[in-house]
Amino acid sequence: MKSSVVYKIFGIMIVLFWLLVVAELVKRTNLNRGSVDLTSIDEGMPLEDISEQWMEILVRGRKVGYTVTRVERTEGGFDVEEDIFLAVNLMGSAREIFSKTRAQLDERFLLNSFDFSLSSGLFEFKITGQMKGNNLSLSMGGKGKEKTQSIRLPSRPMISAGMAQFFKSCTLKIGDSLTFPIFDPITMTANPSTVKVAAREVIKLDGKSYEAYRLEMDLLGRPLVFWLDEEGVSLKEKGFMGFTLVRSTPAKAKLGLDRSGEIDFCELSAIRVAKKLEDPRRLSYLKVRLNQVPSSLPIDGSRQSLSGRILAIQKERPPFKASYAIPYSGRDRELLYYLRPEMLIQSEDREIITLAEQVVDDTADPFMAVTSILGWVFESLEKTPVASVPDAREILKYRKGDCNEHATLLTALLRAAGIPARTVVGLVYKGGKFYYHAWNEAYINKWVSMDATLKQMPVDATHIKLLDGGIEKQVQILGMIGNLEFTILDYR
Repeated sequence: MKSSVVYKIFGIMIVLFWLLVVAELVKRTNLNRGSVDLTSIDEGMPLEDISEQWMEILVRGRKVGYTVTRVERTEGGFDVEEDIFLAVNLMGSAREIFSKTRAQLDERFLLNSFDFSLSSGLFEFKITGQMKGNNLSLSMGGKGKEKTQSIRLPSRPMISAGMAQFFKSCTLKIGDSLTFPIFDPITMTANPSTVKVAAREVIKLDGKSYEAYRLEMDLLGRPLVFWLDEEGVSLKEKGFMGFTLVRSTPAKAKLGLDRSGEIDFCELSAIRVAKKLEDPRRLSYLKVRLNQVPSSLPIDGSRQSLSGRILAIQKERPPFKASYAIPYSGRDRELLYYLRPEMLIQSEDREIITLAEQVVDDTADPFMAVTSILGWVFESLEKTPVASVPDAREILKYRKGDCNEHATLLTALLRAAGIPARTVVGLVYKGGKFYYHAWNEAYINKWVSMDATLKQMPVDATHIKLLDGGIEKQVQILGMIGNLEFTILDYR
């Protein structure tokens, strides 16, 4: 099943805009009532020793990339290779994105090991994984600076690139339902999705008709549809935001890529509003009527308050004075949680610690330290769209990026200085639209908002917070994209 590519394409976009839907690994779990046992479907059906499949990636009818998946049978299972290429326009800047997945599977298509990379010219993200029993050992970073983490899984997972080979061994039946938690190596989380064999129908590709099974998937509240031929080979896949994949050939897949720049990937997820906001960076109050209330919407009663579907945002008011001196040495578990290093926020890195100490200088006052670090990040990073996974060490090395990079590096430096800090994901207004955006909060006796991209502390009232936390939580954004709308009722 080639629908893994749909997940990864959205994952790449979500890394850029927090639409996190990369599905590299699919771990098997107990299936819901009426579902099919994945370990017992036609296990003995013979499979070819080597297979290769090409797909074209279209957005609103324009070809923006291609993908190729190769599977080779080995003595103990299968070797899987999957490449994805995208030519995208981000805020008027052309970018080429290339991702690679390499994996070794056993005879049941279950994962032994994998390595994944995502590059866009400047930055390159790499992560590897090795199964040891039911533990998945992950490693990222260059030699001598490896960051490792072990994740306990209920059972050995599948990898989505291998699902293409798996479905060739299945006999599909109308009404069958398969439930998977989808594991993502970037966010290191598993998210449930259900695949249903909905119908048999005829579809046309390049003027030719094909008998196909239509499979439907719900992924974090968003529909994905894909069609497989009678041999289990993917013919077509359809997602949201205008993404479609169609079967192709090696000669055709790379031809005719649209490089006109007419489709801006940031614009695809933007929310247009009828009322134009004057001087939005100075707004201290905003009231909107939501068409729906996101389940993750944070309501603290001070900055954001909710009455029914009416959301009011009130800019925080100074003074901001903490009762602790840095580094924070209290015992509050929540605050200690937001002081810890993470795989992509390496606040324990010696270079990051040294820089934080230099920027903070001799001050022990959290407000003064936050102000200094915020100013340093704003002044030191070149504002440019970057198509990669935000990694604090890499950002410090290259000193370029958009809101993702600013927020990630600011979080790392604040934590390195001993100030509890977290990343915030939400929306911000610009030119008649609200765009998905990232900023920060630091604890100064309460959580205070700040935006290193715009050099604001606190942020203006057009910053609508949807959730806070690391990249592992930001996958929740997916269900909102294209579904969330609102009307501006008042502002000042």
